[in-house]
Amino acid sequence: MKIVIIILLVIFSYQSVFAESIYGEWKFEEMIYRNERIPRADPALNLRWIFFENGTERLYWDRGTADFCERFATFVFEKGMLQEKVFALNPRNGMSCSQDPDMQPNGVASTPAELVQDELWLHLLVGDEELIYILRKPKP
Repeated sequence: MKIVIIILLVIFSYQSVFAESIYGEWKFEEMIYRNERIPRADPALNLRWIFFENGTERLYWDRGTADFCERFATFVFEKGMLQEKVFALNPRNGMSCSQDPDMQPNGVASTPAELVQDELWLHLLVGDEELIYILRKPKP
């Protein structure tokens, strides 16, 4: 019985530490394509996620202009998956935002994700190929 309790404590502690470490602000910095790190395609792109401890997140991006996209979602990050459900869009979003799958009202996404040292990796499929977005916490 003691062994079962210890195993359960280890599992729940691991999940708790794993979930807590995603909290905070993350900025898209570079990508991995065909196992090679490459700079993001658009250096002007300012793409950021903020994960809050209450299980909500903010996704925002701009390209250094007045045009931007912003949405809020609930999230669960466990077992290598980031699951999100959009619950609010900024009414001032740019016109192009409506074409983005991440900016759909009530949109749901399930993305393979992992923490690798001080980076958050989001594994995306582009056609038949994997593209990994590498996010880092911005420096103060």
